[in-house]
Amino acid sequence: MGDDPGEQPSMREAFALLGHDIRLDILVVLLDEWVAAYTEPTTYAELMDAVGVSDSGKFNYHLGRLHGTYVEKVDGGYVPTAAATALYRAVVAHRPDRARDRTQFEVDSECPRCGARLVGTHERGFLSVDCESCDDWLGFSYPFPGNGFRGRTDDEAVRAAHGRCKQHLGVARSGQCPFCAATTTIEVERDAIVAGNEPPIEIRCDSCSFHVGSHVLFPFLLDPDVTAVLSDAGIDVERYEWELPEPTTRVTSQEPLRIHVEVDGPDGTATFVIDDRLDVSSGRLE
Repeated sequence: MGDDPGEQPSMREAFALLGHDIRLDILVVLLDEWVAAYTEPTTYAELMDAVGVSDSGKFNYHLGRLHGTYVEKVDGGYVPTAAATALYRAVVAHRPDRARDRTQFEVDSECPRCGARLVGTHERGFLSVDCESCDDWLGFSYPFPGNGFRGRTDDEAVRAAHGRCKQHLGVARSGQCPFCAATTTIEVERDAIVAGNEPPIEIRCDSCSFHVGSHVLFPFLLDPDVTAVLSDAGIDVERYEWELPEPTTRVTSQEPLRIHVEVDGPDGTATFVIDDRLDVSSGRLE
């Protein structure tokens, strides 16, 4: 999903503001003291001294360019904005790590279609899990910063990426983008529900580029009503989504859309009904 073309100029301007060493130095000084809403302001004199600029006219110009987008003036001085801190987090999370780029590794899990051992890759900031033995399984792929591999084994990183996706899906399903906090749009493809050969659920941010496709069960793995009935059926909801029993789905109403979902477990069949907003209207063990 692309950004709104009407917002492109402001996006370019936001990036262009960082195109000078003095401005970057100002942000580095402010971010070094950042403690969220409790950040103590840095005075004009302290900031100018820390940046090492003696020309007040030049300093005022560059500080003014950052004002409103990355720097805010408050009582007592200056603080970084939420945009500056978000940018900083993104830079740290995605800092280059050539040791991880295009790395392929074995995953401690089996293909739900053919039973072969799955293979993981980390490339361009995405952690993907695929089967090299068959084309029947679509696999798993989700943005995962290279920073997520630090201090984790490969399997721990896959588990972390899966959990990250699950958390983000839960937030997006509730109507909020997990990245920019804007509203989300949910699309449920009726034909895909029936055919079962592609993810029938898409959730898009109405403002930024967040866009994810999902099978029926994944967005509900943090829903207490669904996880309770799945657990009652003897299904371990902490497993990877692709290791869970494949649900049987059928459309029971077109307008309004109602989808009946059944998941067979060792202790029974978990059933629940969802609508086109992914709200759960009922859940029970049969």
